[in-house]
Amino acid sequence: MAIVIVGGGAIGLQVAGRLALSGRECAVLARPQTVDALLDRSLSITLEGETRRVRLDAAALPDDLLGSYHRPELAIVCVKGYDTPGVIPTLRALKPGRILTLQNGIGNEELLAEAFGQQQIIAGSITTSVELPGPTEVVVTKAGGISLAGMTPATRVKQWAEIFTQAEFPVELHPDYRSMKWSKALLNMLGNAQAAILDMPVPEIYANSRLVHVDLTVAYETLAVMGKLGIHPVNLPGYPAATIARFAPFTPGPILRILMRRMVGGGRGGKDPSLLRDLRAGRTRSEGEQLYGAVAAAATTTGMSVPVTAGLWRILGAIVRGERPWQEFRRQPERLLAELGL
Repeated sequence: MAIVIVGGGAIGLQVAGRLALSGRECAVLARPQTVDALLDRSLSITLEGETRRVRLDAAALPDDLLGSYHRPELAIVCVKGYDTPGVIPTLRALKPGRILTLQNGIGNEELLAEAFGQQQIIAGSITTSVELPGPTEVVVTKAGGISLAGMTPATRVKQWAEIFTQAEFPVELHPDYRSMKWSKALLNMLGNAQAAILDMPVPEIYANSRLVHVDLTVAYETLAVMGKLGIHPVNLPGYPAATIARFAPFTPGPILRILMRRMVGGGRGGKDPSLLRDLRAGRTRSEGEQLYGAVAAAATTTGMSVPVTAGLWRILGAIVRGERPWQEFRRQPERLLAELGL
C-alpha cells in the first residue's frame, strides 16, 4: 500500500516517519529544501525519550515521485488550512484512491469534497503535539492520537484506522465528521488568537481572569453555533471537548479557570500557539480564518451573533494582512479587551 503525505511540516513528517517505521511504503511531497534534507539523511523521530530513524522517499512534485507512488492508495493532507485550494492540483496529479485530511480548522473537507467527491474524503484530527528542531528532526512533545470519520456513511475508514494503529498512534473513529472537526477547532481556539494578538505566552494570558473570560466566551459562542447546526461536541484523545461543554456551565468560575489553565497550557506540549508562531514568522495568511473566521461565518448563516469570536478574527486578520500595526496590541491586554467591548 503506497501512501503519499502532502506537506513536509512537523505533523506531516511525524505521520510519514511513523508510518514508514511501521513498514508502510510512504513518501512526502514537500518544499525543495525539505526534500533535499530528506534525501540527504534519515528522519529522526523522538517519542517518549526514544529516538528512531528512518529513510523517507521525498519529492517536490508528484511527477518526481517514484513510480510506485503514482496513484497511491491514500494521500494524507498535512498543509495549513489556507493552502487547501492550492493543494488540489497536486492531488489531481497524484490521483489517490482516498484523501485523508489531518488539517486544523473548519471547511477543508468541504473544499476537498467539491473537487473529488464526498466519498473520496476522510476527515481526520490529530492531537499529537510536535516540534521540528531541524528539517529532518521531529520531537513529539505530547503523544495525543488520531481521530477519523468519513464524510458519508458509505466511506469506510476502518482499514485506514488500522494503518495508524500499527504505527502506534491511538486511534478513535467517529460517526459524524463535523462533530469531530468542530470539537478540535473549539480546542484549537482556546488561548490561540489572544496569544497571537497580544504576543504573550498562554500561561500569562491564563493568569489574567479577564482574558480567561474571553476564551470562555469564545467557547460558549462556538458551542451555541454548533448547537444551532446540530453538531454535538465529542471528546478527542487528550482534548475533552464534550466534557467541557457538559460541565462548564455548572462549574464555579475560579475552578473552571484552573481547569482551563491546565488543559490549554499542557495541550500544546509547552509550545507557543500556532497563530502566534505564524505571526512571528511574518506569514501574511493565518489559520485563524479556518477557526474563528469559520465560526463567525457559520454564525452569520444561521442568523446568530458571535461578537467576541468574530472580533478576535477581525483584529488578528487585520494584523496578519498588515492593515493594523501589531504593536497596537502587543502585551496590551486592556487594549484588546476594550476593542472587544469586555
